[in-house]
Amino acid sequence: MFKASSIVLVQNPEQQEGNENLSWYVLQLQEDIEFAETTLKGILKSVNRLIQKAEKQQPNNLMKLLAESRGFEGVEKFESHHVPPLVAEEYLNCWSLSLVTLTSIAMSLPNIQKNKVDWLVSGVSEGLVYVKLVEKTLNATDNHVSIQKAAETLWVEVEVYHKWLGNKLPKPKPKVNTLGHILQWLRDTAKNKANEVESKNDNFKYRSICANLMYRITETILLSYHGNNDEISQEELFALLSSMIADILAACLTNLPQVIAMKCHENAIEKREASVRAAAQLLGETTHIINSLQVRELPSLNPDELAFIDKWRAYLSDPFP
Repeated sequence: MFKASSIVLVQNPEQQEGNENLSWYVLQLQEDIEFAETTLKGILKSVNRLIQKAEKQQPNNLMKLLAESRGFEGVEKFESHHVPPLVAEEYLNCWSLSLVTLTSIAMSLPNIQKNKVDWLVSGVSEGLVYVKLVEKTLNATDNHVSIQKAAETLWVEVEVYHKWLGNKLPKPKPKVNTLGHILQWLRDTAKNKANEVESKNDNFKYRSICANLMYRITETILLSYHGNNDEISQEELFALLSSMIADILAACLTNLPQVIAMKCHENAIEKREASVRAAAQLLGETTHIINSLQVRELPSLNPDELAFIDKWRAYLSDPFP
């Protein structure tokens, strides 16, 4: 269980009148300097104003998308462990690339109303702002950073140009418009991209990372329906993809309290004030999200493992090893 109120950046100045030592609640810019009480109250008011202002900047599209999530099932279900990778090097997964790839698949469905696709893209776009903060703060290992950079580059292409590795989404004027053919086209395109990069070595790692995950996800979907893909509608698949995306976002954003807390403990004195202000801004923007997720039961993982999607997937697939 966690909630926004458990993250104490500052206390309401009006509630502090009887507190003789306000220094426990504020940022010390230098270790050997003690502020006067009036100065401390001024800092408290300043940061509280920042939080209150940020509370008016809620990511509404993201919150509507998160409302589609009922649990964390989608974190495990979107990609099967039984689908082998396309390339010899097995890449780690990350929150952002999974979200971008699933959104790309949703955008490839031509029968979905434009306003629904736009809603999904807007929600994911708002969500990726916070997902990137989680990744940058909590899982910035070298192996993860390369995957995260691939996701960031790919998202620009997907969101701005409605393309996936140069291919228009949805495919213009396809000869066959069935769901099975759409998924097969994405899968085969990913396979071809992987073969291209292996032979030409053009942006090898970026294209290889993106193609590998697209292949694994589309093949997982194709296998899950045992070849009967045309028996479900594009609307049903869009709803399923939206739910998976919402589950992944929800799981990732359970790490926001830890991100905020870490920003409050910046060691470098010259960066500390800016870091705490950034934490206050983040807390204000995401208070409703944090509180909406507080009722969720999290996996029995170590706190530092909760920042990694692969740790979630391993636990959800086998919670009692």
